[in-house]
Amino acid sequence: MLLFSLIIGMVICYGLPVAGLVILVRKKKGTGKAFCWGALAFVVSQLLIRIPILQLALPQFTWFSMLPLYPWGYGLFLGVTAGLAEESARWIAVKCFLKEKQSFEHGLAFGLGHGGIEAMLLVGPNMIAGVVMTLAGQSTLFPADWGSVLTAGAERLFAVAFHTGASLLIMYGVREGRALWYWILAVALHTVLDAAVVILPRVFGVGILGIEFYAALCGSLTLMLGIWVYHRKGKE
Repeated sequence: MLLFSLIIGMVICYGLPVAGLVILVRKKKGTGKAFCWGALAFVVSQLLIRIPILQLALPQFTWFSMLPLYPWGYGLFLGVTAGLAEESARWIAVKCFLKEKQSFEHGLAFGLGHGGIEAMLLVGPNMIAGVVMTLAGQSTLFPADWGSVLTAGAERLFAVAFHTGASLLIMYGVREGRALWYWILAVALHTVLDAAVVILPRVFGVGILGIEFYAALCGSLTLMLGIWVYHRKGKE
């Protein structure tokens, strides 16, 4: 069962983004470029800027060391900073490097690149390691059971849905000359999603399944909003 769940996780982390990219590239010219810029937006905003600041710079300040004692403040801080970093990176990438590639398909590709590279780099390697350990007869050494692995895979699926929806919102805003308002909306949605990871369990005692349900709800609603904006408002 562990091996099966690990394979499902790998399909979500690697197969879903790649399959989506292949389909979009065949359908619309320039979606490969949008996918790459989406991936780069995550790498730069999170791996090169936000995470190093959170792990290396801010711990030097007393106020930040005390912040985890206040779940509301800590959750909102993490959520707001994630939203500002990633949504700003999306805005800059779309505005500066995808000027002629802002269709619905380009937005989908950008979001798949952004959420896909996050899954590939942060979760995928653990899935691969688990498969190798299981095939080598060392599954007991893997620090997670099959249920936790499936939960991690589902979380990545919901995250990709969110990133795709947020990317559609940002791209539509840039295309229509209303980038600021859609950026604010995307940052707010990002904050609501990420802040809950801290607030729900520590303030309300919500378990992992409840948090995943919340993530599924936020991811699905954001994706549907992004699709609606392009297909409904794009016709006005």
